[in-house]
Amino acid sequence: MTQIISNLNKTALVVDHPIGQDNPPLLLPDTHNDSQEIPTQHVLQMSDFAVDWEDKLTDKQLDTFVTDGWLIIDDVFNSTALLALQAESGFIDYRDAELTAGVRISDIRGDRIRWITEDFFAGYYYLQSINALASLFNRSLFAGIRHSEAHYACYPTGFGYQWHSDNPAGRDERVISAVFYLNDDWETTDGGALEVVDKHGTHHEVMPVANRLIIFDSDLRHQVQTAHRQRYSIATWMRRDGLVPFVEVAV
Repeated sequence: MTQIISNLNKTALVVDHPIGQDNPPLLLPDTHNDSQEIPTQHVLQMSDFAVDWEDKLTDKQLDTFVTDGWLIIDDVFNSTALLALQAESGFIDYRDAELTAGVRISDIRGDRIRWITEDFFAGYYYLQSINALASLFNRSLFAGIRHSEAHYACYPTGFGYQWHSDNPAGRDERVISAVFYLNDDWETTDGGALEVVDKHGTHHEVMPVANRLIIFDSDLRHQVQTAHRQRYSIATWMRRDGLVPFVEVAV
């Protein structure tokens, strides 16, 4: 296991029991800071991650998505949800990502990941919000999405992910892919852009700006350009199969 040290502002997440309907996750400010202020506890709730997707996505944007295969939504979550996701991404242990064949090849893919389960407090609520977005796609586009999955990803300085699609080798379980970005104050010189080729063959570069969600057809080819500073994101897929989302077990 490789531990990645975050350059984000950290908070500590504390939970005594697995989260659930009667046990929402707790977000506690870092107790190791030098501030004299008494830390205050904030109870994360699903409402903190509520997004009016029908307001975020106009009919014109949905038409553009169908035509071009991708779109961007900025300012997705409120500050509480964004901070919680940034905090959670900064302290979890990351594991080396693997290719579909099960072999890690660092010159093809350099990210380190951790799949989101219900034990990842903010991430779990993030997934519920993504499921609500998937429901909108089902109603509007008859997408046939049955569930979503996601993992935190960290690209260390000097790494990226070469050209690929999210449905390799003719597979089609993934319908729509999405990436949510977590780094504040990201500059063009920091690299790490997602380059995606739309349905017309046009290349687009999307900078990984905090609170931005890029959504694209899972069959589109894309790559992550080399990052020049540590880069955090949540890779997300909306799937048409009925499989239970992948759960990583510590060994």
